[in-house]
Amino acid sequence: MPINTTPPPAVCTTVPDPDGRGMVVRVVYAHHEDGETLAFKLAHVYQFHPEHGEELPEELPLADLTGLLGAQGAACAEGWHESANEPTEASWNLVWPWAQGQIRRLFPDVSWTVEPKRRIVMPWEGEAGTPPGSGH
Repeated sequence: MPINTTPPPAVCTTVPDPDGRGMVVRVVYAHHEDGETLAFKLAHVYQFHPEHGEELPEELPLADLTGLLGAQGAACAEGWHESANEPTEASWNLVWPWAQGQIRRLFPDVSWTVEPKRRIVMPWEGEAGTPPGSGH
C-alpha cells in the first residue's frame, strides 16, 4: 500500500513577502516517507559528487538534510523540477550506500521500505534489477 495516499491538510498562513512586495501565502505541508525514499532523495542531491571529485560528508547534520528536503519540496511545489543525467554506476555505488547510512544514522527507528513493490531501476539495470545481459 502506498504511504502517501492520505496526506494531512496543508497549513496556510498569510505572511509578508520576504522581499517586501506584498502579502503571500506560506503553505506548509507534510507527507510520509520511509527510509528508502529519504535515502533516494539524499542520493539524488549528492549523486554527482564523486564524478566531480567532491567528498561526501562523513556525517551529514540533520539540519542539512532538512534543508535539502525543504528545497526539494519547495522546488516541486513551484513547478520546478531538476532534470539531470543519471550518475555513473561507479558514482551511484559510492553515493547510495552513503545515503542509506546517513538516513539510518539520523532516523534509526524509521521503517526502511513500507512499499515492498516499489523498485528503483537505474539505467545500467534491466527491469528485473540486474545488469542487462547478465543472465541473473
